[in-house]
Amino acid sequence: MIRTIVALLIASAGLARAQTPGDLAAMYKYDDTVPLDIQITETASRNGYRLFSISFALPNAGRMVGFLIAPVTPGRKPGIVWMHSSGAIGFLGNAVLTGRVGAVCLLVGEAEGLKGGTAELERDQLIADVIGLRRAADVLQSRSDVDPSRIAIVGHSSGAMMGAVAVSIDDRFRAAVFEVGLLGMGVHIATSPGSWAQGVRKELGNQLPHFLEVISVVDDKNYIGDAPAIPKLFQSARYDPGVPPKDSEDFFNAASPPKELRWYDTGHDVDDPSAISDRVRFLAKSLRLGSVESFMKETVGHPQPSTRSPSK
Repeated sequence: MIRTIVALLIASAGLARAQTPGDLAAMYKYDDTVPLDIQITETASRNGYRLFSISFALPNAGRMVGFLIAPVTPGRKPGIVWMHSSGAIGFLGNAVLTGRVGAVCLLVGEAEGLKGGTAELERDQLIADVIGLRRAADVLQSRSDVDPSRIAIVGHSSGAMMGAVAVSIDDRFRAAVFEVGLLGMGVHIATSPGSWAQGVRKELGNQLPHFLEVISVVDDKNYIGDAPAIPKLFQSARYDPGVPPKDSEDFFNAASPPKELRWYDTGHDVDDPSAISDRVRFLAKSLRLGSVESFMKETVGHPQPSTRSPSK
């Protein structure tokens, strides 16, 4: 019952404050002449790549903190931005594997240094996260070892949702992977059966409708249907307690083509070897990394093919 009631509240809020795609995209504009103030320290060098800790400044306030993986091979390479809901380290193993295949990988968490507590501040945090993904593309473009025409994005959970917004408003991203995403944080808080979303609904009480109305402008349902025609891989989990299959399917169905949906027998943390294998192969093909089959057989082995859903 609560799922139906709150979904109606979201819909009515959206109708009351209908905005054009241009109005929505304007929220993520920033002054790209503001210095990136990149702070970078090498922490390791092994197996054909170098690992760095890195942070860079956002244009108005706060910083993005994470890791950079740079292959030691010469020449310009694809660049990939990674955002995981558990922080930059959540995708580290995946990104190391992709870096060894030949891509420069920049891993980030949410924007740091911002204050939360109100619906408006939570909305601003989400907007800052999207701007942070765009600034991550700025960082990659600033490097002499990155080909700016081959930049992709990979997002997990909230990172998938913010990534969906980023690719819809910034045409520098040429491919995207969305792992266990859905149509927006507002949708997730309003309807998810997961314990985290239930806790937020309980905490907000009668403030829930206002909270959902305020943050709904960042929901990727407002953007993903207008995203550029870049390759998009949706990776979903059959046993995710917080993202039901219908939410995954709605996310996929709302997106512009070309797109592909694959399912894995995991929970919210998609640790299936097939998921890693599918992702690396998708990125290699989309970013023209060349054949990675011999490397993948050595490192990932021969996982069973995942279930796929054709583009619609």
